[in-house]
Amino acid sequence: MSIWNKIISPEEEVKFDFSLGKRYICLAKVFFSGLGILLLFFYGLGVILIFFGFFWAWYLRRSNNYALTNRRILILKGWLSTNLTSIDYDKITDIRVEQSFFDKVIFKTGNLIINTAGTPFPEIILTLIESPYQVKQKLDEIREKTE
Repeated sequence: MSIWNKIISPEEEVKFDFSLGKRYICLAKVFFSGLGILLLFFYGLGVILIFFGFFWAWYLRRSNNYALTNRRILILKGWLSTNLTSIDYDKITDIRVEQSFFDKVIFKTGNLIINTAGTPFPEIILTLIESPYQVKQKLDEIREKTE
């Protein structure tokens, strides 16, 4: 919650914040750590992969932050250097959810694609978020209250 305090205005309130799917991050950590354990006997390469697995999982969680406020959607990407995107609810024209077979069954994640007025391309693609249909419902619910 503290990352949003320096971004939102005093009368704005974070209603829902989220990041990448926990299962996706966990499986990334397990994959690199497992590969590292298999390669432990090759001159420390295994230790490097185990460290990389834990660092990568931490980095994914830290560098992909999303929030729904009572006014807009906030997307904060990055860790050392950051990129903030803000979309007001009244600019949203349509919202789509996409889930591939692997995203749905293995990672339990999906993509939320948000289009805005004035551009033929998706303005925002929130990738690998956990429970994308529930996030869409939450977004729809907040948008209805702001109208």
